[in-house]
Amino acid sequence: MSEKTPAKNLTARLLGLVGYLTDPKSGPGKWWMRFEGASTGAMGKLATSPRYLKFAGKGLQRMFHAHRAAIDLTEEILHFWRIPSLTDVQEVRRTLRRLEDDLEITTTQLELALAALDKLQAELARRPAA
Repeated sequence: MSEKTPAKNLTARLLGLVGYLTDPKSGPGKWWMRFEGASTGAMGKLATSPRYLKFAGKGLQRMFHAHRAAIDLTEEILHFWRIPSLTDVQEVRRTLRRLEDDLEITTTQLELALAALDKLQAELARRPAA
């Protein structure tokens, strides 16, 4: 009874398959090790190439500009239909947070003023009437 029974758990079976495919002793594992070594070397050379870095930088810059343009267009459409955009909601949230902070400061100052007034009234009540 030295037969192995396959694991019933899907995660365990998937991990076993990944282990087999990347094991340096198996056929696919040997191929994977050669591929990984070659691709690591190629990516190392590519990552230090000024030409590639300039190309990748321009690509990222274009992507960011396209993303910004898409956000702007979406906001324009939402404003056309009089629907608040995420930027509008965030601005209202910032304003509300600032107002809450101002209210908290004002409340604290009022509490201090009331405490000082109570202290003054108590002091006046202790003085004999002239």
